[in-house]
Amino acid sequence: MDIRLISQGVSYIYEVHRHGIETDFMAKQREVFESMRPFAVTDIARMRAILEAFSRLDDIRWNQPTHQDHINFCSDDLTPDEQLLTHWLCYITDRRMPYQKIWDIGGFVISHMVRSYSRENHVRVRQILNGHIRTDEGKMALECPLGTPNNCLERYGINGNSVRFASRYMPEDILLIYRTLKILDIISNRSFAGYLATSIADGFNHSEAIRRIARALEELTYVASGALSETEFDDRMDRMSRELNDFRLEVRDGEELFGRKRLWCSLRDYLKSPELNPHFVAALRGAGFENADQWDRNSPQLKDALDTLELPGDVWNNSEYFRKGLFSPYLANERKSWGMPKTVRNIYDQISATGRISFYPEQLDVTFDFVPRMCEENMCRGCMFGAGIERLCHQQRGLWCSVVLAACGYMHECAPDNCEFRNNQVRGFCRNYR
Repeated sequence: MDIRLISQGVSYIYEVHRHGIETDFMAKQREVFESMRPFAVTDIARMRAILEAFSRLDDIRWNQPTHQDHINFCSDDLTPDEQLLTHWLCYITDRRMPYQKIWDIGGFVISHMVRSYSRENHVRVRQILNGHIRTDEGKMALECPLGTPNNCLERYGINGNSVRFASRYMPEDILLIYRTLKILDIISNRSFAGYLATSIADGFNHSEAIRRIARALEELTYVASGALSETEFDDRMDRMSRELNDFRLEVRDGEELFGRKRLWCSLRDYLKSPELNPHFVAALRGAGFENADQWDRNSPQLKDALDTLELPGDVWNNSEYFRKGLFSPYLANERKSWGMPKTVRNIYDQISATGRISFYPEQLDVTFDFVPRMCEENMCRGCMFGAGIERLCHQQRGLWCSVVLAACGYMHECAPDNCEFRNNQVRGFCRNYR
């Protein structure tokens, strides 16, 4: 046992014995002592079964014909690279506002900006960005012409001459967009896939390549994150422009990227999405990347490397109700500062050390669909982890699986002869069910 752990424990016991009560100093000693105790999974079998159930739901999620709505692009002629860059920039703005509004309105405006950026190489980056920035009563937004009528925008009452989009965190998001576009201009001739190819050009295996892509994406955008006011915007833009003139991409090995929700969501989409992965492969091929086909979502080498992806932490998988029901009962020395991305990575590592598990950490992001429908609505009586699925499971081939439809809203055809849910293996595992 770690000598520091023994020392802290002895110190705490001595102080309690001497004073008879827990003083403030002793409370701090206890917190230090508890933080040094090893985090552990106490019931490997149950935790494995819980995670593998979520893995199956996640597999279904990403094998639906359309698991998510398309971006409302401004034009049908965007190249695969332009579509990927639009997706990346949209995710920059994806904080604390309805995601559908980001993809519908933001996607239209940002794709217009990307189209101009990609095809007008002779125009300076800042000039293109400034051409899409509008300020009204001190509030900044991005704007572009509407052109022809757009059915998606009409649902928001947008049918005039222009389309305006303001994320919740303007102007910081605009600064991050500028950094991204400026670096792509310097490194890869404004090609998003070309930039990614640069980070993995030395022939790394898929696992190491995914890590390097993640670190390169962090350097591309999020390393410059930070609160910013409208009055500071111009000065920050000027300073960033000067700093980036000497930019050189250096992918730092070993850097942990837990909690980078938007980064991992984007990278996950490129590797797993039936809509975006073909564009990812095509864009890599267009950038001259050898063996681009090995990044097809059905590639065995890529599938084996998906355990490298980290879980994008969000309010759903960090939900206290969800955590207390399905995780806390099977863990020892749980940390007070709970962070599901790092926690589920630790759990995965511990279970993997005992044998193969059909799950990897990013798959717990299926809670984005599960927790709002099940936990938030107290649907324990119809939950596979609660009362079980006997009253839901109809085992009728050709119909939608009612278990998956209730749990996550996915339309998945029932296959009673090859169903991993029908045995009710995880019934009663959630401690929230009474």
